Amino acid sequence: MASSDFISLLTSKLSSNSKVLRDAASTDFTASMARWSNLDVKTPLAIVQPATQEDVVVTVREALQANVPFVPASGGHSPWSTIGKDGIVIDLALYKGVEVDPEKNLVTVKGGTLMKELQSAMHPHKQFTAVGSGNTVGVIPYYLGGGISIYTPFTGYGCENIISAKLINARGELIDVSETKNPELLWGIRGAGQFLGLVTELTIKTYPYSLLGNDSGQRMCGTYIFLPTQLEAVCAVLRTIAESSKYASAGHLMIVQAPPDLKQQVLLVAPQVFCSAEEAAVFFQPLVEIGPIQQSLFPSTFETHSDHLDWICAKGNFKRFTQIGVPNLSTENFRQLAELHAELIAGCPDAARSGYTLEWHTPCKAERQLKSSFGNENVDYWLNVLSWYTDPANHELVSSLDRRAQAAMRAGTQQEAFISYTNTTREDPLEFRYKGADRVKRLKLLKKEFDPTGVFSKELL
Repeated sequence: MASSDFISLLTSKLSSNSKVLRDAASTDFTASMARWSNLDVKTPLAIVQPATQEDVVVTVREALQANVPFVPASGGHSPWSTIGKDGIVIDLALYKGVEVDPEKNLVTVKGGTLMKELQSAMHPHKQFTAVGSGNTVGVIPYYLGGGISIYTPFTGYGCENIISAKLINARGELIDVSETKNPELLWGIRGAGQFLGLVTELTIKTYPYSLLGNDSGQRMCGTYIFLPTQLEAVCAVLRTIAESSKYASAGHLMIVQAPPDLKQQVLLVAPQVFCSAEEAAVFFQPLVEIGPIQQSLFPSTFETHSDHLDWICAKGNFKRFTQIGVPNLSTENFRQLAELHAELIAGCPDAARSGYTLEWHTPCKAERQLKSSFGNENVDYWLNVLSWYTDPANHELVSSLDRRAQAAMRAGTQQEAFISYTNTTREDPLEFRYKGADRVKRLKLLKKEFDPTGVFSKELL
């Protein structure tokens, strides 16, 4: 258990640029505690902000020796990066960095580097890689848990692109992980790294902008808003777009309340395609012909990939985000999803910013080695359930609708084929998150070797 004596001793062993925050009323403590969601947030005895990799190692080592529990934090989006008064948060906000090597098509990411920082560092080199849809999402945890991306048609999932890593194990040792050093652990961190140690650095494969068909990292993004009564026609067109081999595409079919007053349910289609503006207009013309009540088509770049989604990254309130893999776009299942969303808003009006979404990307065209523990590389459709509300009295209702939304989209799928995204749930069975008995067995053996007592998580034990 953490104590004042432990905190004082740890402080004396860290570099001068590190911070140890103990006053919960201070500005720095409050800023570090700011979370994407306030759901189940706890207050630690202290927040440690290491300034260097060695500081991170010292913090972990001292915590292990004193039997003090800890959790790492990088961006504040994870529901598992919070801990109570018996432990400390290792906030990696001061230890970050991006080193791009365009000649080798590699980028090295350190500590608490955020998605926007990665994109901004890579853009001058005309390089891209898998990124998530959120500027303030931590890069390393995103990659360790899978890495669903708009760029999956070119890169595969994020975890497939991990080339090497530095990891602190359950003995407080910093070890190298690569194809030649701890290769079995490399397989493990490509999809389950958050359960096997504290990863301080990743080297990731990158790709030239030219692969996207231009030298600016550009893609075309559409927004088409429809009435719920147009669902059948919208689904028919989206299936054609998603299954087309003409262009690499990705996007979202969303059920949301229309801004600005959030009073009317609508279908919001947000397709993205890698081609010219003229080609995109033709490609999305079938959506226009359905008759949207509002539409737009605009360019975006890798550097500005998620700028239009900054509002979703707002901190505070209560938010849940769940993702499950689904086999296809089923109109009937999606109709049930729309009804459940309407039920949520009717029973919980403060959840009007919630959205139930089907995300897709065209299959990856790149050559893939598939040497990862992730195991869901061939999933092209994901259900995203974003629940966003303010009244704690609605916790159970929101949670219940989340579960029912998942069940609706899984209708017609046998349970042994259920897929849950490990970056958004630790409640679903391992068999949903990691497919195949051999994969689960292999991960459990890694856990036994590198974290046998569950220092980093009790998962896989």
